[in-house]
Amino acid sequence: MERNEFDGAVRQHKDRVHSHAAWMLHGLDDARDVAQEALLKLWVHRDKVQARTAGPWLLRTTHNLCIDRLRRRRVRPQVDPERLDTMIDCDSPDPSRSAEATELGRMIATALRSLSPRDRSAVLMREVHGMTYEEIATAIDAPLGTIKSVIHRSRERLRRALTVAGVTP
Repeated sequence: MERNEFDGAVRQHKDRVHSHAAWMLHGLDDARDVAQEALLKLWVHRDKVQARTAGPWLLRTTHNLCIDRLRRRRVRPQVDPERLDTMIDCDSPDPSRSAEATELGRMIATALRSLSPRDRSAVLMREVHGMTYEEIATAIDAPLGTIKSVIHRSRERLRRALTVAGVTP
């Protein structure tokens, strides 16, 4: 990958990489660190990565870095659940709508946390980032059929969790 292709890939995918890391790790500081590390890895491996496959490659790298960070947290917990609230923005000037959006965001975040990191990652790649099943399978390094069933089962789990929380999905 040439320098200009690398620059284009970074511009095109940096927000997606950061957003994915933020949802996986529930923290903006950790997400920023992981996104920076993923982009650095792209630079290091730029001669092996093609510009057209940079997006799935970056998300796979981001996914793996997030899994590594989550594993380290299990050994040394550092999660501050209140930091997730800073990720949920509402542009509405109406305070009651803002409060409703924040509460709904908390319920969705809680439901997402109930999924395994791999399942959460697959759902986020599909529903938030709009990736195809094939791109997700490449990013997560899993068979296409597995990804389809993971996303289907995860959607059902999320629907049940949100229904129990009083949200009509």
